Formats: sequence, structure tokens, C-alpha cells
Amino acid sequence: MKLLKNISYTFSSNILNVLVSVLVILVIPKFIGVYEYGLWQLFIFYFGYVGVLHLGWADGLFLRRGGQKIDDINVGSIMAETILFISYNIVLGLLIYIYGLCFSNGDSFIIETLGIAVIVANIRTWITMILQSVGDFKGYAINLSVQSVVYLALIIAILLLGLADYRFMIIAFLISQFGTCISGFLQLKEVFDFNKPYDFKDAFKEAKLNINSGSKLMIANFTAILIVGVIRFGIQQQWSVSTFGKVSLVLSIANLIMVFINAVSLVLFPTLRRTNQNITELYEGTRNVLMPMLYMVMFAYFPIKLLIPMWLPKYADALQYASVLMPMMVYQGKFEILSNTFMKNLRMEFKLLVINVITLLASIGLTILTVYVLRDLNLAVFSIAVVMGVRSVISEFIISRRIQITFWKELIFENLFIIAFMIVSWNYPLILSILIYLTVVLIYLAIKRNSIRSGITVLKKLSNF
Repeated sequence: MKLLKNISYTFSSNILNVLVSVLVILVIPKFIGVYEYGLWQLFIFYFGYVGVLHLGWADGLFLRRGGQKIDDINVGSIMAETILFISYNIVLGLLIYIYGLCFSNGDSFIIETLGIAVIVANIRTWITMILQSVGDFKGYAINLSVQSVVYLALIIAILLLGLADYRFMIIAFLISQFGTCISGFLQLKEVFDFNKPYDFKDAFKEAKLNINSGSKLMIANFTAILIVGVIRFGIQQQWSVSTFGKVSLVLSIANLIMVFINAVSLVLFPTLRRTNQNITELYEGTRNVLMPMLYMVMFAYFPIKLLIPMWLPKYADALQYASVLMPMMVYQGKFEILSNTFMKNLRMEFKLLVINVITLLASIGLTILTVYVLRDLNLAVFSIAVVMGVRSVISEFIISRRIQITFWKELIFENLFIIAFMIVSWNYPLILSILIYLTVVLIYLAIKRNSIRSGITVLKKLSNF
């Protein structure tokens, strides 16, 4: 049951991460204004793109080494490559910091801190990729937990000392990222023998190969971030920082649930690299278990709709968008665990890139239409779910052709199911919406019970690898 053990490590560490996120998302807005919360969200928005600046170097490491055993790795080479990676990001981060210091105007603090973020966040990513590649999910969990604990302690201190300001929140965030870097190196010390000589000759070769392999995946990941980012940027430009902050709050709530979904995806990729099971059987089995879970997770919408306006009345008007963004979470979850994970395993990163580019173009088109032509905030937010749905359908169509299996009936049902959820939750009272959704889900589970059982059997076999 190694798969379940690794998932339990990632889940336990992510529970801490979620608790901190709940504090930041639901408690901090109680103490700072909507405008300041918008500035904090603006930093987080830009922070999401700093991973692009390592040019796919870390992505290539994970793509090429995922599933390897420690004994198969040239430790001297990867230690030397780590030094090269750190040096590159320090130079890059300092350049951004100097630009913010010398040339930026009103947003200079955000630019300067982004320069620091490039250094600490990318180093953290590099360490995380190594730990995940060799299957050290215990080390990964400890590392993530350190970040959560440090960040939680600092946020509580900020609140107790009456320093609830977006700048202190950013500083606390960066300190927690730095703490993770220190913890990460301690975890690597448990994995590798740092007494071995550094092999810079091989490290340069590995760096070139990793960037070459990871650049396509990095661009795919970058375009994936831009898919929603373009729409969010349009909202921020056309309306206000306050409106941007309100929409971002709802997105953040949906992303809380995604933390656990991503935890499964992280463990699944290296496990798939080790298994000798049939890929078609694995895909179908994973899908049969995943989709019912995602539909049940959508029940989270109802307590969110009820409780958040009571706790944060200033954000009550933004909660109407939760009925649209919950389906976005389903599409995103299915894409991350199925399409993204299996495409990387099958080395289909170029097709993954093409899918994300097509979806990005659709996102740009919808942003221009809804934000700049129609100037309709409701349609702009609704378009987020639309583009995520488009990406999910396209990616599943491509991967189903590769593994020679079709899911047309399931795809039609899933999209009708999600559209019905949005219509019911948007237009009907909360109690009636719950009863309708509960009835439909119970009927679905009854129909799919045999498929769910077979999927669980497949995943039990996978858990041995």
C-alpha cells in the first residue's frame, strides 16, 4: 500500500497548508480593507508566475528523474546542478529587486518582494522536485509542513500585534518560503551523501537536458496559469483592485479544495513511472474513482454559500460566483490528475503545450468579449469555467486516442451535469438546490457503483508500486 502511504504523507502536510490558507483567505480579510486585500492578492497573482523564470529547469528534472531510485542518481552531478540552479536564480532575483528599487513607481514594494520571491520560491521548487522524483514523500511532507507552521506562526503574530497590513503578510510569506528552503536542504541531506565530490561537468550536461525537456512542460504550465490569469488581469484592469480581491477570494476558496487534488497528482506521477500495469486500465480505473469524488466535493459550495456572507459581509456579493467556480474546480481537478499526470507519464508534453495554448487563445478571446466589449463581470467570471471545461474536454479527447479508449458518453453527461449544477445553484434557493443536487448525485452513484468498485481494485494494485 505504498501509494496510499505516500498520499497520506502529502495529505497530512496539505491539511496544515489548508489551515493556514483558511486563515489567510477567511480571517485576514476581516482585519484589512478590501483594497489592501486586493493588493495582497495582486502579489499572489504575480507570484504565481515566478516559476516560469527558471526556464523549465526544475520541470525537466522532475520529468526525467521522476520514479528513479536514489541509487540510480549521480549524487555529485545533482549537487553541482543544485549550485548552478541556485546561482542562476539569485542573479535573476537581484535584477528584479534592483528594477523595483530604481525604476518602479507605486508598486515598487510588490516588485522588490517579487525579486526575493524568485530566489526563495524557485529554490524551494527545485528541492521539492528532487524529493518527489526519488519518491521521498515523507521528506516532502516535512518540508511543506515547515512552511505552513512558520507562516501560521507569523500570521498569528501579525494579528496579535495589530500589524494586519499586506506588506507584513508578504514578508511573512517570504520568510516561510525561506524556512522551507532551509528545511529542504536538511531533507536532501537525509537522501544524498553530500561528502561525495561535485561533478560540474556532468551537471552542465544535465542542466542542458533538463531545460530542453522541461521547457515545453514549463511553457505548458505557464500557459495553464495564464488561462485564468488573463481573465483575472482583465477584471483588475477594467474594474478595480477591490473587485479583483473579491473575485480572487472566491477563486482562493475553490483552490483550497484543489490542494488535496494536487497532492494525489504529485504522488501519482512517479508511481505510474514504476508500475507495469496496463495504462488504459489505469486511466479508466483512476477516472472511475475520481469523478464521483469530485462531484461529492462540489457539496462544499452549499456551506460556503451559507457561511461566508455571515463571516465576511463585505464579500457577500462575490459569493454568487462560487456556483460558477466550483465547476471550474471539477474541470481543473480532472485535468490535473488525469490529463496532466498521464500525459507527462506518456511524454506527451508537447501536446499538453498545444492544448494549453489553444485554451489560452480561447481565454483571450472571451476576455476581450466579456471584459472590454460587453463589460459584464458576471460573464467574465463565467468564462473561467468555460475555458477550463474546454481544456478538460480537448485533453481527454487527445489522451483517449493515445490509449485507444473513448469516453464520449461520460463527457456528455459530465458537462450536462456541471451546467445543470450552475443553473440550479444560481437560480434556486439554497435548500432546494441541495435537495436537487443530492438526489442527482445519489442516482449517479447507484448507476456507477460497479465502475467505482473496479476502479478501486485497479488503484489497490497500483498502490503496491
